[in-house]
Amino acid sequence: MRTLIAAAFVCASAALVAPALADDSTNDPMSPWFVRAGAAELQNMDGLKLTVGGQPFPGTALHYNHIYSGLVEVGYTFLPGVSGVLSVGWPPAIGVYGGGSLAPVGRMESTTIGPSALTVQYKPFPDGLFGGFFQPYVGAGASYMIIFSTHDAAVQNAKLSNDLAPEVEAGSDFMVARNWGFFAEVKKAFLTTHATGNFPVAPGVLAPISGKVGLDPWVYATGVTFHF
Repeated sequence: MRTLIAAAFVCASAALVAPALADDSTNDPMSPWFVRAGAAELQNMDGLKLTVGGQPFPGTALHYNHIYSGLVEVGYTFLPGVSGVLSVGWPPAIGVYGGGSLAPVGRMESTTIGPSALTVQYKPFPDGLFGGFFQPYVGAGASYMIIFSTHDAAVQNAKLSNDLAPEVEAGSDFMVARNWGFFAEVKKAFLTTHATGNFPVAPGVLAPISGKVGLDPWVYATGVTFHF
């Protein structure tokens, strides 16, 4: 997370000495379309409410491997400072490991998800600050998670559900020139998934399990932005 954000601000600081923005004297109107593309890190929460054989299993939690993905955002500015933005992440593979009372189990399962979001972003300073270089924004909307596949480990016949949930975000464009620059942002999605499967409770004995997994991921992203 810190590496991604630090990289963005290093790029932004370097851009301050670039003369391109100040020397760009064109008055041609900008297209309302823009694109951002870069890298993202996902940090899931460890919430889990689990039942085994119909009985609550206390003290459970989940941990995940480091999750990185590519990110593309396509936006359209329909009012000064107000844009609709579609965000799509490259489907990452996620390893799921037991935590808390499940820690001795180790790897529970793995899954490949498709993260996406549709938000409305608001720039309080449509023309930016410091000559248009600094263009902060906030946003809110909906995040949708698609489960493409699951792979068994300790949990057999594992299944996870898709989810649609609210999302909020904040970030900034750092414009090197009139139509391109860098961006850094953070998103918070309130996603949950319903997990089912079979869990070994004794040699050769499987019990049905069911759980509500509170992913609630933080997404930290940085990359380049281009305004047409």
